[in-house]
Amino acid sequence: MTTALIIIFVVLAMLSPLTWLRPSKRETRTSLVRKAVIADGMRVDLNAPALSDAPKGIVGYRRPWPTERDVTPFILVQDEWASDALREAVPGYRWREESRLADDPDVAAALLRFTRTLPEDALMLESSLSGLTLWWGESLDVESCHDWRREFEALHALLIDKAPISHKRRPLVGTEPKMPDA
Repeated sequence: MTTALIIIFVVLAMLSPLTWLRPSKRETRTSLVRKAVIADGMRVDLNAPALSDAPKGIVGYRRPWPTERDVTPFILVQDEWASDALREAVPGYRWREESRLADDPDVAAALLRFTRTLPEDALMLESSLSGLTLWWGESLDVESCHDWRREFEALHALLIDKAPISHKRRPLVGTEPKMPDA
């Protein structure tokens, strides 16, 4: 009997590290969300956001801009993480870096629709040269992300439409139109 118990304990001790290797529910959920947004052409940015006191675990979901568009940069920060001295953009969010389109009624309406769909852990919306990025804590599952992703895409498309065509940037290699042979 004692030998059997010793064997059972030894086997359990050998198998216990395997349970540590299994991903948690949160890791499984976030990996599914990341796979879904990557499949839709977005990028996941694991670097820290541009806020000095940002909480740990904030991840950026970025939709790149077309190379020929000169989209205006801005940073919109959740009230909890913004100074009261900053101008309010929409309820719950303030301009850290104000957009030249801040007073455009179409952009204001799109920002309002977008921010209403965001989860509570959405920290910041950033428009930069590399794209439109939502910085958040990944609290939702794939199905719950549908609303904010739809509004994110609508805002992205609107900002592209409002952006002038830039002649300063060169297209990415391999994307130039082919000239017919003479």
